[in-house]
Amino acid sequence: MDLKAILNKYINGTATPAEVELVEKWYASFREDVIPHEPIEKEQLRKEIVSGIMEHLPKKSKQKWWKVAAAIVLLIAGSAVFFRQKPVKVTGIAKLVNTAAGTRKIVTLSDGSVIHLNALTQITIPEDYGVTDRHVILSGEAFFEITPDPTHPFIVSSGTLNTTVLGTSFNIRAYKEQKEWQIAVATGKVKVAQSQQVLSDSLTASHCLAYNFSTKETNISNIPGDMTGAWRKNIFYFNNSTLSEIGEELQRQYNIPVTVTGKNTGHYKISFSQQPLAKVLKVLSGLTGITYAINNKEVIIHSKN
Repeated sequence: MDLKAILNKYINGTATPAEVELVEKWYASFREDVIPHEPIEKEQLRKEIVSGIMEHLPKKSKQKWWKVAAAIVLLIAGSAVFFRQKPVKVTGIAKLVNTAAGTRKIVTLSDGSVIHLNALTQITIPEDYGVTDRHVILSGEAFFEITPDPTHPFIVSSGTLNTTVLGTSFNIRAYKEQKEWQIAVATGKVKVAQSQQVLSDSLTASHCLAYNFSTKETNISNIPGDMTGAWRKNIFYFNNSTLSEIGEELQRQYNIPVTVTGKNTGHYKISFSQQPLAKVLKVLSGLTGITYAINNKEVIIHSKN
């Protein structure tokens, strides 16, 4: 059977497991990547391949199968969807890059600035990036390494929070489901505003600003310099976090449902290495006094505080 016939079966969902594996291995060979094993990542890969084939598939049925192959190569060259921390190069064209649970990505912007995306994060780069300013929109968590450019400020919008810099490195944690968002600076300084209200006009290195959307309160605290964006080095760092917030982070990183029961009134400032989930829960138990269970691919954490 020729490749075009196999691709048609792949699109229609009638390909055999062996044919599916053939298409995905062939596709991955162009990307110098590995075939994912998690169901969510495999479905994401399938949609990516099908989308590219349908977008570029020649309309005339008499076209040879190699034109279909060329279409996929074209998709690979321009794709902004990668697994693990596969780099993504962004040019002046508007882009939206996101990550699934348990995955991360590195985005390089047209000015050389680099953005590290944590799990379940989305970054939008408008088409006019760099024309008058350098503006991106973030939902989730990301670490930014910004190329200095005094004439083009770099602005990160997270809901109603705006973080403005000229050239520095910093981390923003702004997951929609959390009441408190945090901006931490590694080098240089940033300006943080909520709508028209300036929360800090000069947040400097080794400092973290936390804004609570429920109480409208702002808190600035000192943090160890090496803990800003520590997740990039597979280190969990929680700064005055509740067990619910810790559970949400474990759910994002390990792609497994996490439920927290009990009083859950404590706040914790702890750090530990990212290891297999069972080891992480054991460490967390030792640090916080929780009990836990892993049942049917779900984690139950019980708080005594």
